[in-house]
Amino acid sequence: MRWVDIYELEFPPGWHDRATQALNELRKEIENAELAAQLSEQDVAIARNKAITAGLDKEKRKKIWREIAPHLGRLRNEKCWYSESKNSGSDKDIDHFRPKNAVAGDPSHEGYWWRAFDWLNYRYSCKWCNQRRVDVIHDTDGGKWDYFPVGSSFRARQEGDNCDEEEVDLLDPTIADDCKLLTFRPDGQPIPAKQPGTREYKRAETSIWLYHLNHKDFVDDRKNLAGRVQRLIQDMETLRPQITNSRMRKLYLNQEMELLRLIDRNSDYSAAALAYARAEVYKMERGHQVKREWIEEILDKR
Repeated sequence: MRWVDIYELEFPPGWHDRATQALNELRKEIENAELAAQLSEQDVAIARNKAITAGLDKEKRKKIWREIAPHLGRLRNEKCWYSESKNSGSDKDIDHFRPKNAVAGDPSHEGYWWRAFDWLNYRYSCKWCNQRRVDVIHDTDGGKWDYFPVGSSFRARQEGDNCDEEEVDLLDPTIADDCKLLTFRPDGQPIPAKQPGTREYKRAETSIWLYHLNHKDFVDDRKNLAGRVQRLIQDMETLRPQITNSRMRKLYLNQEMELLRLIDRNSDYSAAALAYARAEVYKMERGHQVKREWIEEILDKR
């Protein structure tokens, strides 16, 4: 996971006006449903939920977040913001970070319907990360779906509640510090970067599960990437003593450029590539740990 500056988002013409209109219409529909339920002595909560579901299910309203999807994708070279995979075999979804119509595990919650047309609530996601799926063969399951766990007793439940007061248990790619809480093993498996027992560890562990970051395709791709990074650095170390030779220097610089491309924010699994490169900074040599400062110098160029 790499930080995404969502404020760089460019919008289709007239998008904000359409989003505002849709929210105002939905508010009115909920209000009318509530009033009708009161007059007929029906369950108000059920009437509200039906109005929210029906209102969000209208095609013209779905179009509001769907039309912004390509613009979100361009912020990170069309790759999923959670897995960092382009996953070309899967369509991309707009994930409502705070789910718009329900909250799994909290049956009384109506969903964060008032954030349904809020661009700050959108995340660009592949279906493996966003939709609930079970991989029986490889014994993994995940997919964010309507899950939105919070670590405190406070949860925003109605428009006007301050969502910023929630202690969110999921890592958010639009928050730079959250992206530092994940790292990766050489076998491709994602793991928390902090120590067990800490809130940071728990948030990373929850995110690995709900974003399905241990899905086999992702793990296999990262494992292959780890070997690729290691081979590049081994080749560069072999070439370094010979870079006074113009031919050797060109080969070395080509390898360096390839490494820089792998750790570039817009490359697939770039956070894993960066973690694997950092792991190569220190190596054991004749029983002693040796720091290869030249690797650090390359990583500082990223």
